[in-house]
Amino acid sequence: MIRKVISGNEAVALGVKLARVGVTGIYPITPQTTIIEKLAEMRAKGEIETEIVRVESEHSAMAATFGAALGGVRAFTATASQGLLYMHEMIWWVAGSRVPVVMVVGTRAVGAPWNIWNEHTDFTSERDSGWIMAFASNPQEALDLTLQAFRISEDERVFLPMMVGMDGFILSHTKTNVLIPDQEQVDDFLLPRRQPYVIDPEDPIGMGNIFPPEGYMRLRESIDLALRNSEDIIKEIGREYNKKINPLGDYSTLNVSYKLEDADYAIVLMGAWAGDAMEAVDTLREKGIKIGMLRIRYLRPWSEKEIRNALKDKRAVLVLDRSTSFGRGGGPLYVEVKSTISDIVPQIKGVVSGLGGVTVNKSELLYIFNKFVEGLKDDVIWYYPKEVGKIELRTPRDIE
Repeated sequence: MIRKVISGNEAVALGVKLARVGVTGIYPITPQTTIIEKLAEMRAKGEIETEIVRVESEHSAMAATFGAALGGVRAFTATASQGLLYMHEMIWWVAGSRVPVVMVVGTRAVGAPWNIWNEHTDFTSERDSGWIMAFASNPQEALDLTLQAFRISEDERVFLPMMVGMDGFILSHTKTNVLIPDQEQVDDFLLPRRQPYVIDPEDPIGMGNIFPPEGYMRLRESIDLALRNSEDIIKEIGREYNKKINPLGDYSTLNVSYKLEDADYAIVLMGAWAGDAMEAVDTLREKGIKIGMLRIRYLRPWSEKEIRNALKDKRAVLVLDRSTSFGRGGGPLYVEVKSTISDIVPQIKGVVSGLGGVTVNKSELLYIFNKFVEGLKDDVIWYYPKEVGKIELRTPRDIE
């Protein structure tokens, strides 16, 4: 095991290499492009045997990855933003086929208008597709979750695809110290791939045929059960990962608590701004304010029991979203958390911010947390770190 200063994208590429992935379907899109560039470079140097399949679109990238996985090969791809939306159809085909596949999403705003910077809307928009969905908070976790994703996805009690999200540019391009396991450690952790359906000329089967309504509904129920039952399997695999690969990490739980035990107030969020939020929590603690943080690491499965236990005795909970659910009054995390704890927590507030690359650092979070403790008047607010002008539609004109 060695330590190297690398970016989140480099960490993911190393994870794919160590997992001995057989096929990678690639199509470049900012900010994940350097993942596939790094893999192509490794392939050119003979460092990996991964078959790099270059295609003409993200839809084809997922189709190629899906086809390889159906053939029994460990398969990977990566995307972001419009690319994720473009492969949306194939994402549902993979989940419905119960075939293990791993994908990393370097999260980015969704157009229109064009915006290449970070937010979580692309990732959260896939939460009902049947994929297991984890979200990293630093490059180390991006590597660790990528390796665990192959093991979880290929577990015979799961057999579902898994995507790992990480904040575009903030993690994908920022370099930090990362603990990189040896090949022997990963080989000992990742079991040989198994799957229920394999395209094999010696044992022909039909895939994707028309199902009768009752059979279709049974299949949908099986996906729901497998996803919900994967919670215990993720914890089991996480404990093994702690033991065999990264004893400095803790993957024995789906989500991560910080100073929550005696807290009166709790912040709930997902992703890279957790680091700044922990520093803001420390600052408020020094002033005598009992506040803590819960970081959502798995959006699916949604660990209702874990989240209720973590937040059950809090006076008020504030949920930070880097994405929104239009017309619902708040972001996806706010809606999920509110439906989970509304009967046990008196006040649940929401803040939508950081969209399209809007910078929210420790000082902005301190401002938001102070306002929350003082008592936010509205249930959900959109927070802008600085003054911005209104965006209004042009005056409508008659169309003849």
